[in-house]
Amino acid sequence: MKLTCHCGNIELTAAYIPKEIANCNCSICRRYAASWAYYEPKDVNISHTQKASGAYIWGDKEVAFHHCTLCGCITHYVTTDKCDANVTAINMCMADDEIKNAIPVRKIDGAAY
Repeated sequence: MKLTCHCGNIELTAAYIPKEIANCNCSICRRYAASWAYYEPKDVNISHTQKASGAYIWGDKEVAFHHCTLCGCITHYVTTDKCDANVTAINMCMADDEIKNAIPVRKIDGAAY
C-alpha cells in the first residue's frame, strides 16, 4: 500500500493493508483529525522527494508526529526511545476512500488517559 501527502513530497509504503484503522479522541489526534494504522517500523518505508518531514513531540515525549514541511499534511508518527513500544503509525486519511472505507474502524478513548 502506497500513500502520499497532498503535494506528493512524503511517500509512505506499507507492506500490507491494515486490518483496522484507529480513531483516537486524545487532544492531539482530535485536532489532527487523523485515522491511524499501526505497523512495526520494518513494515513501512518513508521517503521524500524534496524535503524531509518535520516532527512535533510534546508531553511525555513518547511519540513524534510527522508532517510534510511543504503542504502541512500529518503523515505519520513514530514512537521515540522513551516509549516501551516500537510503532510507526500511518495516517490513513491519506488513503483513497475505496481502501479506507473497506477497513473496520476502532474507536480509542485517548482522552481518558
